[in-house]
Amino acid sequence: DVQKDLNHPLLGNLPHVEVFKELRQEKGSILPLLENKKEKGIDNYQRFFFQEAFRNLYTSIRFLDATKDVKTIVLTSSLPKEGKTLTNILLAKTLADLGVKVLLIDSDLRKPQIHYRLGLNNIVGFSNLLTDPDLKFEEVLNNIKTYDNWDVITGGTLPPDPARLLGSQRFKRIVEKIKTSGKYEIIL
Repeated sequence: DVQKDLNHPLLGNLPHVEVFKELRQEKGSILPLLENKKEKGIDNYQRFFFQEAFRNLYTSIRFLDATKDVKTIVLTSSLPKEGKTLTNILLAKTLADLGVKVLLIDSDLRKPQIHYRLGLNNIVGFSNLLTDPDLKFEEVLNNIKTYDNWDVITGGTLPPDPARLLGSQRFKRIVEKIKTSGKYEIIL
């Protein structure tokens, strides 16, 4: 119905996976849940179901424009608690599993969550990169230990005016610098 009413193509359909329902209350890392071991009730069928949905989404994204590669993807929502963090993490993990070199940036500068969900520190991150002209993006990278293809930039120190930072020329220059560095195939 959404596809028909908006008259836009549907890139993917992400399933509701019951095992992720209670994640919001837990402020810990979700990586153990995503590993290939049966933990906390995630079975192979559920794992296959969401992994296949994210693989299909990535395939749709790759074929959006045949003349150039899609290098950056922004995932957002209209309301809090709609699953942005989980969706970003699951897409990043899927891409890393496929051998795609991915950078996940937590640009939710009001309530950053990715550092909680991936068990990373958030002392220096994206907001610091946006406000400190001497800081290089390589200095705020976190590698996900069990994934050679997956790096993360956490949200960083909570800034007083996140909207202004995200709309700044510095933001555009940083993203462009990361894109042209050649280190990543996809930036989320």
